[in-house]
Amino acid sequence: MRPELFTIPGINFTVPGYGAMVLIAFLGGTWWMTLRARRVKVDPDIVLNLSFISLITSTIGARAFYVLHYWKDQFAENPARIFDLKAGGFEIYGGVIAAFFFCLLYGLIKRIPLRIYADVAMPSILLGMGIGRIGCFLFGCCWGSLCPAGLPWAVQFPYGSPPYHRQWENRQITTPAEFMLVDPTSVGGPLPRTMLKTSIPDIRAKIDDAAKKLAEAEAKGDEKAIRIAKLRLDLTRLGSDPLLNHYEAFETTPEQLRAVAAASPQLRSLPVHPSQIYGAIGPILLALITNAYFYRRRWHGTVMTLGFMLYAVNRFLEEAIRADNPHDTFGLTISQGVSIGVFVGAGLAWLALRALPQRSKAEPWKPETTKKEARPEPAAV
Repeated sequence: MRPELFTIPGINFTVPGYGAMVLIAFLGGTWWMTLRARRVKVDPDIVLNLSFISLITSTIGARAFYVLHYWKDQFAENPARIFDLKAGGFEIYGGVIAAFFFCLLYGLIKRIPLRIYADVAMPSILLGMGIGRIGCFLFGCCWGSLCPAGLPWAVQFPYGSPPYHRQWENRQITTPAEFMLVDPTSVGGPLPRTMLKTSIPDIRAKIDDAAKKLAEAEAKGDEKAIRIAKLRLDLTRLGSDPLLNHYEAFETTPEQLRAVAAASPQLRSLPVHPSQIYGAIGPILLALITNAYFYRRRWHGTVMTLGFMLYAVNRFLEEAIRADNPHDTFGLTISQGVSIGVFVGAGLAWLALRALPQRSKAEPWKPETTKKEARPEPAAV
């Protein structure tokens, strides 16, 4: 688990593991899609446009799907959490649905042969899904169910990871008292990993800074600024005072707790299946299969329908060994329910395509260099 890969020196920018995998998936998938486009002589510029549309709309769609799914549990009382992307929370099916709709809309507006471009895109979509799952492994989300400790590829996630916290909530593991924080509402829980990254001097500096801004506002006599500054100081103390009291009570520091958490085998989750790795291997294999089928297809459009059918089966099976999603859709996870719908829809689309002409009519793309008119040769002197 590596939610943060490294920090770029100079600009002090931390590269997130999940974000890095999404970027690799986008660049790799787009490059591979462009190669197919050139081989079958369709416009690679349109492929690039479709890629950027997919990147933007799939991110929004995946977040929206997650928010709707977990609205009551995570967002109803605090809607501002919708924009807290660092905490994770994306549903891949929401991204696929949003990207499919907007790419379809783009294709209709541009009047392009949709079936050809859908076939060109499908292997890259599956490749991107597979690489993205590696990002899930680095972040610690989408974890699997319990498995025997002797399983060679069993995974134990570190303290503070989503699997660790869920297992604590389910009373499957215990946490030492020095790692347990009771907030002002008397709700206890393991100290989040993010809190352990903030030193005591930094915590006190935040309080001092908020108090300084309040003093400056009072010196100016600006009532509105005073109210805002007081609110900021109260919120800062609300989050900081329990931490300072906790460290003082146990005579410890965040740095010491981080060292203990890193060295103690007990401060890890129980062994679970690395479902993220399973979820990466499956789509990558499907990407290779659909890419091979792409050059042997008889009906345009069948690569995408085949890809969606195979992915739906893969995702349905993957969900069976995951432990993070609730079974709240007729006894299934929501992704399993969507997978059934995708499989049926793609199957019907496959049958419908067989009633259409085998090939879409498309003007062969030619590189720009071949479209330029040849320059007239200079006249002989």
